[in-house]
Amino acid sequence: IKGREEVILRQTDEIAEISTPVIRVWDGILALPIIGTLDSQRTQIVMENLLQEIVDTGSSIAILDISGVPAVDSLVAQHLIKTVSATRLMGAECIISGIRPEIAQTVVHLGIDLSSIITKSSLASALAYAFKTLRLEVRKQVVQHK
Repeated sequence: IKGREEVILRQTDEIAEISTPVIRVWDGILALPIIGTLDSQRTQIVMENLLQEIVDTGSSIAILDISGVPAVDSLVAQHLIKTVSATRLMGAECIISGIRPEIAQTVVHLGIDLSSIITKSSLASALAYAFKTLRLEVRKQVVQHK
């Protein structure tokens, strides 16, 4: 039984590790899509992965996309705030994207102050903000076929 418990714990850790990928979307910009519930253990993994990737890539902007988080309560909000703070201590700016109307209402109702954190309603708007911050321009190129 003890062997099975160890296997289950190891698999749980591996699943948590796999389910929190940090994606390098551009030079200097990282994105971390979070899907599912954020508990203390998972937040720790998210934070460690993100901070390590900031060190490894020298990125100056990190986007935490919470579009896939079903609900935000005060505990989840505190986890996000800690992750943003740790990211800032590493010298990077952190943007939280995927703020749906019901999440915004919950955060306001709970009295959680996110005024010092850059928040965007979508990953696309967070990327646009990141590009603008880094003075990058995205242009559509018209390709003419002969």
